[in-house]
Amino acid sequence: MMSLRFPSAMTAVATLLTPVVAGASGFALIEQSASGQGMSYAGAAANSEDASVMWFNPAALTDIKGRQLIAGGHVIMPKTEFTNNGSYAFSSGNLISGDGDNGATVGFVPNLYWTDSIGDYQVGLGINVPFGQHVSYDSDWVGRYHATETDLKTLNINPSVARKVNEKLSLGFGLNAQYLEVVLEQKLNQSALGDADANAKVTGSNWAYGYNLGLMYKPTDRINLGLAYRSAMKHDVNGRVDYTGVNSTTPLPLTGSPTLADIFYDAGVSAKVSLPATASLAVDYEASSQLHLLASSTWTGWGEYDELVLSFDNGAPDSETNQNFKDSWRFALGGYYQLNDRWKIRTGAALDKTPVPDKYSRSPRTPDSDRTWISLGTNYRYSDKLSVDVGYSHLFGKKGDVEYSTGSSPLGPNVLIGSYDTTVDIVSAQLVWKY
Repeated sequence: MMSLRFPSAMTAVATLLTPVVAGASGFALIEQSASGQGMSYAGAAANSEDASVMWFNPAALTDIKGRQLIAGGHVIMPKTEFTNNGSYAFSSGNLISGDGDNGATVGFVPNLYWTDSIGDYQVGLGINVPFGQHVSYDSDWVGRYHATETDLKTLNINPSVARKVNEKLSLGFGLNAQYLEVVLEQKLNQSALGDADANAKVTGSNWAYGYNLGLMYKPTDRINLGLAYRSAMKHDVNGRVDYTGVNSTTPLPLTGSPTLADIFYDAGVSAKVSLPATASLAVDYEASSQLHLLASSTWTGWGEYDELVLSFDNGAPDSETNQNFKDSWRFALGGYYQLNDRWKIRTGAALDKTPVPDKYSRSPRTPDSDRTWISLGTNYRYSDKLSVDVGYSHLFGKKGDVEYSTGSSPLGPNVLIGSYDTTVDIVSAQLVWKY
């Protein structure tokens, strides 16, 4: 029996409108604040400049007084060029026809935050997009048997509450409801049967629930220390798989009886997907009345995301795809300087390590690699109630080698060989209203 494989399929469970290369490791999106964008998100869990800090550390809300509303967005412009270097099909021993491709798409990531004081408590609500991937390749590119379309969307709703324990210590807690929707397509190689490519399309959706915790400690008047944790999200995805153009007449070579159509027919499909937990440690140091220096380190538990198992209702065997992701780290340094009553400038840099361990695990659905960030940003205060933040980042991606196989089947696996070269530009803006 032959099972359909989606190498990184329902795994990269991701965003409303997002590009092929996410802002953080794997397919996570760190783009949750335009003020943080200008500093490469250095010290994000300790920097309480505005209410967007609730995503990174809910405890930091205690530094924000009264009501505040933030509406922001991030335009992510990636370029991810795949260069083919001998991709082939085992069934024929021949090179696969087709060229390399840039599957990257320009994406938009929105954020919305609100906070208010209720007695001794600061409450907040964040609505954002924490994971995301949209990859769209040409239907005849060389990696079409691995992926042609990956459109993964999430929406996260995160109410939070924070309270000061004393003048030095604050604690925060949040709940998360996360919706995901996914569309995945790829071609099926029928060349061994003398037929043209068929098409397979998976769609699915799910709600999952989790929590986040935060702590803010001020050992001195000039230092904020932030520690935050965000739980993993366990998704039980349900959907269906639809096929077009599947060969219904030629018996499979190694079985002599079933045809592809006897195995690949429209049916329900399910998968369990665990999106990783994160933990951050950050510091905000007030070097002077005008200058703040920030630093942070963030751990992401991608190691829990080891394999993807797709179960089919049509009786086909489960499809098991090893991802082999490992835990990853992100390190950032940055700062901001208050020029005058109206203007503030920001800058920062970061090193973002990939969870993809090697070329055998780098899928065209998640062509992730180590990235270096360089960022600039500014804040302009129109009045005591209204201000605007703008940030820009350029990401330099390390070259990512690929030798990725679809695995065994009666028609033989297809092996994608080559490399990805990646750069990303991100422009962010948000409006901050204190009312």
